[in-house]
Amino acid sequence: MVNVFVFSIDDETAKPQFGIAAEKGYELETVLSSIREESQAESLRRCYPDGRCYVWGVPDRGENRSTWSLMSENDLVLAYSNGVIIAAAYAMMTLDNPSVAETLWSTNEEGPYRLMCFSEKPYTGQVPVIPQMQRYLDRDFTGFTRLKQEKTENILSDYGSFETFVRLCLKYDFPFSFRHSE
Repeated sequence: MVNVFVFSIDDETAKPQFGIAAEKGYELETVLSSIREESQAESLRRCYPDGRCYVWGVPDRGENRSTWSLMSENDLVLAYSNGVIIAAAYAMMTLDNPSVAETLWSTNEEGPYRLMCFSEKPYTGQVPVIPQMQRYLDRDFTGFTRLKQEKTENILSDYGSFETFVRLCLKYDFPFSFRHSE
């Protein structure tokens, strides 16, 4: 089963960190320096052969862990801020590692953003969630959520794939296509 996850980037402390993660990514060696388990390090090396990785994270609080545990490779991940979808990417792997989170991001009162999603390079833009999109997306998102299965099924039924949805509905003009189509 494929899913769509939405990270709300309305927290003022998260916005600058997200901008770096989405636009520039991180040096893979910075991440690897905080990973002790060789199998995790090797998985990341395979995901990012060019040495630049893209990471989104949430703190381990509330429903975040149970939502994050549903995420798997090839799920669509969207970033949302103030009524606008600002980025889209496919998940490549997940990792729960407070050391990596503290290396990449400053810790705040919620704790480190230890529940991480490593993704392909996000495609960024400003796409308002308009009423015509309510069949696919809610008008407002807070925190970290998994899109209702009905809405995910609507996307795949009406568009055939996440790639087509992102290209046509979200209007991101990608220079190349995503790795996977559903």
